Amino acid sequence: MHHHSIEANTYEKEQIADFGNRFLIGNGYMGVRGTLEEYGREQLAAVNLAGIYDRFGDGWREPLNAPNPFWMQLFTDGELTALPHMQPVSHVQRLDIHTGVHSRATEFPNGITLRTERFVHMRNPHLLCMKAQVETTCTADICLQYGIDANVWDIHGPHYAEMTLNETDGLLSALGTTNEGDIVAVCSMPSLSIPGSRSDETQTLKQKAVFSFTLPAGETAELTVIACIYTSKDTPDPLSAAQSGVRGQYYRSLRTESAGVWQELWNHTEVGIDGDDEAELALNYSLYHLLSIAPRHARSLSVPARGLSGQTYKGAVFWDTEMFMLDFYLAAMPEVAKTVLRYRIDTIAGAKDKAASYGYRGAFYAWESQEGGIDACSDYNVTDVFTGRKVRTYFRDKQIHITAAVVYGLWKYERWTRDWALWLEGGAEVLIEAARFYRSRLVRRADSDILELRDVIGTDEYHERVDNNAYTNEMARFVFRLAGEVCERLRSEHPAAYRALDDKLAFEPELPLFLESAQKLKRQEPDANGVIEQFDGYFGLENATLDEVKSRLKNPREYWGGSCGVASDTQIIKQADVEALLYLLPDAYPPSCAAPNYHYYLPRTEHGSSLSACMYALNACKLGLADEAYPLFMKSARADLQGGGKEWAGLVYIGGTHPAAAGGAYMTMLWGFLGLTADTDGLRFSPQLPKHWRSVTARFSRSGKQYEVKATQTGAECREIV
Repeated sequence: MHHHSIEANTYEKEQIADFGNRFLIGNGYMGVRGTLEEYGREQLAAVNLAGIYDRFGDGWREPLNAPNPFWMQLFTDGELTALPHMQPVSHVQRLDIHTGVHSRATEFPNGITLRTERFVHMRNPHLLCMKAQVETTCTADICLQYGIDANVWDIHGPHYAEMTLNETDGLLSALGTTNEGDIVAVCSMPSLSIPGSRSDETQTLKQKAVFSFTLPAGETAELTVIACIYTSKDTPDPLSAAQSGVRGQYYRSLRTESAGVWQELWNHTEVGIDGDDEAELALNYSLYHLLSIAPRHARSLSVPARGLSGQTYKGAVFWDTEMFMLDFYLAAMPEVAKTVLRYRIDTIAGAKDKAASYGYRGAFYAWESQEGGIDACSDYNVTDVFTGRKVRTYFRDKQIHITAAVVYGLWKYERWTRDWALWLEGGAEVLIEAARFYRSRLVRRADSDILELRDVIGTDEYHERVDNNAYTNEMARFVFRLAGEVCERLRSEHPAAYRALDDKLAFEPELPLFLESAQKLKRQEPDANGVIEQFDGYFGLENATLDEVKSRLKNPREYWGGSCGVASDTQIIKQADVEALLYLLPDAYPPSCAAPNYHYYLPRTEHGSSLSACMYALNACKLGLADEAYPLFMKSARADLQGGGKEWAGLVYIGGTHPAAAGGAYMTMLWGFLGLTADTDGLRFSPQLPKHWRSVTARFSRSGKQYEVKATQTGAECREIV
């Protein structure tokens, strides 16, 4: 990789929230926002924990942010030396994506330079490490205060009912108990070395260690911190585990060890693009985010829609994981792919409860899944900016395509790895319960033989409660057919497993019904031009342009969809819908539909979701329009590099990282520009490179083998790496 780091060389207060996302470090167990050491909750500093949630009062249930062990304050001759308190002479913030190290160097007008670097450990997911250096150009009295910041930033908190801060033998600890009774323990061991072996005054208070000393001109003082986090989800006694976790550890060896794990990961995943440094960095930066939030430490855990960048979207798992992130994990980290799919198998009870609560059979997966598969999505997800009233939204109860996404993920896993394990490990049960759910959701008019899926929301959320959304219907048809195929293979190849499953679920009499459902479910037939109607009546909506619809906004923060949004009664859509269908289920419609639908829907799409651009980019590549795909690819790859996305919904912070866009960029590279098709015969490439690219080199694994492909404008060579 030519470019290993991203950096910012200016300091502006307006960028604080944005940089927290951009400079994120993580290891799958936790994500630490890229804020500075002197920052607290006002600057959205957070150590976000995976898979542990809490609810305060009537607020939204959301993941926990741990007390922050990367907090310090610096005083020079009694004056606070910190941003944004003092305007710096110079300031650089950097993230080295090759080693996962976040660093800063700030020169203050009083002659002090503060340099820090920090990382979370990639082998031991509980460890966090920091080194801070204070340099001065003229002799100064320094007071360095270090502590664990227990004043935690919460969106819908406070999530800690109790918090105890303690100190024993130079070991600081914060012990928090949540409203739901979970325990979070953070311990840290600070140690200071100053030039000349003078031991100046060190005071340890309950909250913090205070180091006071005189620093001669030209000298450097260095503080290192080893910290450790455990929760009651990990162990019955998190405090003891965190205390013993920090003892006997050395900063330098931990840094070397963690960087070694990163090196190993990059050896399998790095992408080289000759002729486009900007795209190469943007794509590898996207992969950095997917690597840093991958739950490598867990057997069954998924990745939230905003990664581990905070509590946005309640830390919930959406269809983003299966549809947009899974391809990268399959190709780069097959064990992680298994882990995120096991999460769905293990949360089937929550999906069955949800289906039953609406009067349906089978499994209706959560739109916003938290642990156990409970749906964190509320019925009022939007506030009207004009009246201040909550608006009834239908994401939770009408976006039934979520269940098909789970099944599609299991199918992708089997197709890519050629490993049947997950069907046998509970995946087949998920599939049968998914087919049952769609079957129980079908309706038919009294005078018709056609089955319909009415009153749904497709992937385009601006049009609520529509009938026969083409994407949803074809995904349900896919589930019905796959249920038949997988059960047939189970019966012939794993008869004992088949019988055990039938004893448990008694599904055999339903198999012909699934087949009938697949045959009779309504299909949106292409019109004379080959265009597929997104849902019943879509073509009858106002055919307004994107600019016309935008010009009708009275407030930049108003919601475009819902009952009276500016897009609701027009053909303007939020994100790829028919286009997603044509990419994900290429056999559902004849190839001649590809071009007319691409050209029809692209100008009508707002791309109000970061999941949209990659679907159009993938379809553009299929049409041989790589140069048209390129800006859409860059939009996905740069989602977290340029900022400026939707950061606020009314007064609620909805910013954070966009791992689904990162995954979409990888999909565009692998399936689009490299033109990879993977089937039972093996791997084939038909590259479609943007014209300014000379070549692309990528590595991936399949069925336990490592491959390297090099593609140019004229073709591709793929070799196995031994």
